Amino acid sequence: MSDQQAYSEMIKRGNILAIAHKLGMDGNLFTDPGMAEFYSNHEWIVINNNEVGEVINAIPTISRADSIPWEEWFIVDGQIRHHVLFTSKHQKSNMTWEGHPGDKDHPKQVLGMLWHVYNDDNLTPFLNR
Repeated sequence: MSDQQAYSEMIKRGNILAIAHKLGMDGNLFTDPGMAEFYSNHEWIVINNNEVGEVINAIPTISRADSIPWEEWFIVDGQIRHHVLFTSKHQKSNMTWEGHPGDKDHPKQVLGMLWHVYNDDNLTPFLNR
């Protein structure tokens, strides 16, 4: 199976496009042909966060998260947010976040470590620009 096929199957299985539509996003952000090259090794999951509702998560291999971000898309106060998070300080990072081990609102893979975060006004996935 090609990277493109594997990627397409992964976002289909994760219901990513339906949730993107529900959030008011253009699903083409996730179906662009270049996405497979950069995101086929990410884990794509939707988690229902108690504070903001459904959140699309694109989680890289954690050992590479210093340079390849975890990304999340969700709605806050009626606006779509795109957080870009690294385990190392990024030039745009202006916040930090650390999830406790019992956190049910975030993917378990990202818990227990410090993340450097920024809210990206551009909804396009970080690596596909």
